[in-house]
Amino acid sequence: MNNYNIKIDEGKYKFGYIKGSVGDFYWYALVHKNEIEHGINPVNLQTGNGRISRLCVYKEFAEQKENRYLSPSSVKRYIYANYKREWDVLNSNYVEMVKQLVDYLDRRYSLRLLRGGSKDE
Repeated sequence: MNNYNIKIDEGKYKFGYIKGSVGDFYWYALVHKNEIEHGINPVNLQTGNGRISRLCVYKEFAEQKENRYLSPSSVKRYIYANYKREWDVLNSNYVEMVKQLVDYLDRRYSLRLLRGGSKDE
């Protein structure tokens, strides 16, 4: 089993959207505080009872244009996994990586901060 280097980009995100990288791929996700019925199940990647309702894993490649009147390069985005309440794309070669990413995000955003001390203090 590969251990993928999952990173979350620094910054403030609104409404639960976060982004980062995993290996040499980029990703963005919508992560909810609580499990939702159309979220990705971290156990089997099926729809149902997960915190992530949107996930996209992709790579971007810059291409040089030969026409001097066009911008010098364009960016192509290749999508390897795309989930919007259901899987539109899930490349079978990257299922293990996506599973690790979903599991990581689910665990990270399910943590609750506990207040120290007791009522007697």
